[in-house]
Amino acid sequence: MANCSESFPYTSILFPEIEDDAFFIVSAVIGGIFLVLNLLNFAEELWFLCRYNSNAPARNYTTYILILFPALSLCCVMGLLVPRSTLFMEFTTSTLRAIAIFVYTRILIGYFGGEDKLLAEMTDFPITFRTPPCCCCCFACIKPSTITSKTFQVINALCVQLVIIRPFTMLILFLLWVDNRYELTDKMSTSNPGTYFQFINIASLLLSMWAAIVLTKAVECKLPNRRIRAKFLSVQLTMVFSDAQRSILTILASSDVIDCVGTRGPMVQAYRYHYALLVLETFLLSLLARYAYRFQDPPYQYERMEGQVDEKN
Repeated sequence: MANCSESFPYTSILFPEIEDDAFFIVSAVIGGIFLVLNLLNFAEELWFLCRYNSNAPARNYTTYILILFPALSLCCVMGLLVPRSTLFMEFTTSTLRAIAIFVYTRILIGYFGGEDKLLAEMTDFPITFRTPPCCCCCFACIKPSTITSKTFQVINALCVQLVIIRPFTMLILFLLWVDNRYELTDKMSTSNPGTYFQFINIASLLLSMWAAIVLTKAVECKLPNRRIRAKFLSVQLTMVFSDAQRSILTILASSDVIDCVGTRGPMVQAYRYHYALLVLETFLLSLLARYAYRFQDPPYQYERMEGQVDEKN
């Protein structure tokens, strides 16, 4: 393989090359340590959920959010050690993160006992779509309104579309890569199919995040002591760190700010730095998720009301 190649190297080429690369070795060791810590953290959180919150609403959804962080860390470490797997790891992590947004909204609904009960509880509470990242400036064209079945369906559809579009676009790119028509390290241009899919993914992500933010702001007043903001941030920041950080590093690589090392060109190095940073960031986010989800849920007001009705009957 030529020096400064923009193709991800095989392990047979990478490993002999990094024998004297102290930075790569240290990054891999630190990444492995954070991965183990992430797995241990998740194991303890799962034990806590099974013991203290076994009957909590949407416990399975909560388990998915918590397992997201060690899964992302594992994919990052695999991407560091086996660079040729980078596109597959991108496909896997993108799918996991897209599902996490939808799962988060299911957790909110689970606290109310279902969609119908959520709508019944939120009848008199206003909901506004004037919020980032899509409509933070449109104060005149979008007025606050009460949440209805129709508006809830719109919010739900905006969250679900990411679960469909993100894996679908990544699958197409993966097939193009197999057919040797696309490389993850290709620069953005009109001749690069990844450019168009990148814009589609960005638009889809912004719409999904917008819907999640709208729903969070609408229901958090009804869910005191549930750490709703922390729950949302733990999911939202995985998107920010993954997508925004990768975009910034690839732009720097395209501008030749990132130097090549041996056979690894600037774009390959950009993904290497991205994964190394993401392992650390994912561990920190797992601690935020631990604070947000690892506590014994108090009974929700709606459940207490139902219990009082049953006692009277």
